[in-house]
Amino acid sequence: TSPKGGRMAAASARQPVLWRSAFRNSVWVALVLMITLSMCLVVLGEGDAAASVMDKDGDGKVSTEEFVEHAVEQQKDECCAADGSCKAQEEPDEAEPAKLRGSQEAQHQEAEQQADAEAEAALAQAQYLAAKEEIKKSMQGGVPVEMSSDNAAALLDGTYNLFLKFSTSWCGHCVKMAPDWKGLAKDVHKDYKGCLVVSVDCEKEAQLCQAFSVQGYPTLILLRLAKTPEGETAYEPVKYEQARERGAMLGFLREKKAAKAKNWLLATLKSILASVFNIQVQMPK
Repeated sequence: TSPKGGRMAAASARQPVLWRSAFRNSVWVALVLMITLSMCLVVLGEGDAAASVMDKDGDGKVSTEEFVEHAVEQQKDECCAADGSCKAQEEPDEAEPAKLRGSQEAQHQEAEQQADAEAEAALAQAQYLAAKEEIKKSMQGGVPVEMSSDNAAALLDGTYNLFLKFSTSWCGHCVKMAPDWKGLAKDVHKDYKGCLVVSVDCEKEAQLCQAFSVQGYPTLILLRLAKTPEGETAYEPVKYEQARERGAMLGFLREKKAAKAKNWLLATLKSILASVFNIQVQMPK
């Protein structure tokens, strides 16, 4: 056999193999094309289905309103639990702003009330200090302290024993004892400590006189400092029913230990001379 004949025989032998390989490749290509076509049909089908779901009015077109409505429905569906139970989407609480406003108003009102209370306390403190200053001036001047609703708290603060005289301008006995009362105030405020001589005008301060159950004029009451069983400061009222004379009233205050002499010897001598001979002795300062 010639070389050329050998090559032709070998080529003839390889031709069936080539045809089989080409056939197999054609089959794979066809399968790939079929799969790709199927996937495209599925995608197109889903798109048509989605479009048909979003197309609420069935006109074959999806408007902006229809798209938004479909999105809202999808969001509601996402609220459903895995077990199939669904709950409505939580809506904003319309009462929440009102509650917030109410809370803010309550806080503002509370702040205003606190500010008013602090202002009232500051005013009361200022009035108390002013009353204390007036009481001090009366003591230094040796005159009776005039009690009123404005200075009652400063007088009744547990600092002094108080010898009170309740009177009116039209009471004859009140007018008659006025000089002895002024002299008593001078003696007590100048020469003694721990006691105040206090006048109450029942025409001007009717409520104070009612608070002390005053029935007639003049009425003299000693408010002596005492202690309650709990240890708190209090006043023990002692009604004075003796002579309305300067010496007798001073002796009563000394007897009840309401007024203590700054100088006991000289105070005693002065009291005796004043009550027996009506002689005034100036106490050393």
